[in-house]
Amino acid sequence: MRILLVSVLFLLLGGCSSQVDTISYYQLDGGEFAPSKLGKQARANIIVSNPKLTGHLANRGIAVEVAPLQIQSANGHLWSSSPSELLLQASVVNLDNQLSQSRVIPLQLESAINATLPTFRVDYYLTKFQANQNGEGVIAGIVTVYKLEHTSATIVYSQGFNQAVSLNDDGYGPLVSALNSAWNNVNNAVATELKALIDKG
Repeated sequence: MRILLVSVLFLLLGGCSSQVDTISYYQLDGGEFAPSKLGKQARANIIVSNPKLTGHLANRGIAVEVAPLQIQSANGHLWSSSPSELLLQASVVNLDNQLSQSRVIPLQLESAINATLPTFRVDYYLTKFQANQNGEGVIAGIVTVYKLEHTSATIVYSQGFNQAVSLNDDGYGPLVSALNSAWNNVNNAVATELKALIDKG
């Protein structure tokens, strides 16, 4: 009798578990931020704020455009943490790799800056972070760079961006890869502008 009960329970549990859909988690390939770089010789401080995403884009479900005026967030394909956190990490690492003579840090570590150096803050506002109907990963929005002096912040650069990268295959994996490439393109352009601002002094 006990063996029969155990067998029935096992079958019930097996049936329940088979009904649970697998959830896949994705992240951007931003690399790792090395705190040891905070001590390097630098010509400027670059502070990167957490990117702000409009409305539904801030959700962990990956967004897909299904009609010109309709976007859906996936239930079974999620970002591994909030999109803002993933975008921030990727941006900090990308800019730090390109701006070898600058100390690039996330806003949360602002207290680690060298106050004697020129300081710039980079703000991103994203209006698109999704797949579109043309089979592309799209990132669009505005980037604004401020020069910080004492208690004031002066806008020294502000530009809209719209990067679209074609998916190399169907599926969420290729979509994440395309979005990663698009975000790198955005940050490459920002790094170029920051170099010019630092050289200007």
